[in-house]
Amino acid sequence: MTSLRASMASLAILAACTPEKDAPVDPGRPVDPLYVPDVSDVDLPAAYAEAFSLALDVRTAAAWAGHVATLGMRTPGCPDLWVGAPEDALDLDEDAPGLSWADHCDTGAGVDFGGALYWETAVDVSGDATTAEGRTSAAERTLVADATVGNGEDVRFELDGEASDALSLTEAPDYTRYTWSSLVTATVTGSEVFAGTTTPGGYRTDVYLYAEGGGADASARLEARGNVYLFEDRLAERFDSVAMDLSYVSPVGAAPTDCTLEPTGWLSVRDSEAFWYDLVFLPAGGEDTGATDACDGCGALYIRGVPSGEVCVDLSGAWDGRLSPPAIADFALSLHDL
Repeated sequence: MTSLRASMASLAILAACTPEKDAPVDPGRPVDPLYVPDVSDVDLPAAYAEAFSLALDVRTAAAWAGHVATLGMRTPGCPDLWVGAPEDALDLDEDAPGLSWADHCDTGAGVDFGGALYWETAVDVSGDATTAEGRTSAAERTLVADATVGNGEDVRFELDGEASDALSLTEAPDYTRYTWSSLVTATVTGSEVFAGTTTPGGYRTDVYLYAEGGGADASARLEARGNVYLFEDRLAERFDSVAMDLSYVSPVGAAPTDCTLEPTGWLSVRDSEAFWYDLVFLPAGGEDTGATDACDGCGALYIRGVPSGEVCVDLSGAWDGRLSPPAIADFALSLHDL
């Protein structure tokens, strides 16, 4: 009986401490306005132009360059080469048709190979470029790796993830047309990777690029989306990440309704406090209907989601040869080439 009374007393105390379901909730004091960083000392147009330029260099060709350069540093037996996927090193089908290396070794010349890397290429060319039918070329290449090549403390090439691109090219008298795409979902760094690019410090990324174009008087189009996190360099000494989802049309060969002064979509940068600065472009075919939806090269700026004016930026550098596709010959890499 005493135990029953004690249990009932405990339940009574618990009930007394439990708020009623319909009890009013005190909201407390109003929420403080969201803190928006001061950007008066930041050249935002330059920062966004640099971010866009950097993102266009995040492509399979950069990782492939590091791969080819460091393969040229190998010595017999370091690293071991495989036909197909390396055993127990990467999550690949055992019937994979490519080539690979897998090892932890020192070449004796100060170059260390560690991990595993698989590569696969395919090139098909048919027809004659001097005929009306033209020549058609198609090429693909893929890298899958968890690999590092170093020289003491200097990383020459590192790839952890996957990178692939594909090219389709048609050439005939007075006619050229191509489509090219690249997807890099990986950590990429190393001194042999970034020569001539805007990303010398390396990055982690999931950037997809698609471009199509042709001769000097042919229209060109770009799609770019994904994220880049920079390991060392900072945009405008402030921003460490880029995110984007853009569609852009070149001024040459564009339709009358196309806006060529700005893309459609958004381009964002993140500062060291992890605050995002989103620049949103909504061109409306050249009709000047407002700051955020006119074809004027300007986008609406949101800092931490708070409307913060507009930024006008020139992104036309994308069309100054930046989107030229790789050469078909760059897709071929065999054991014989080594």
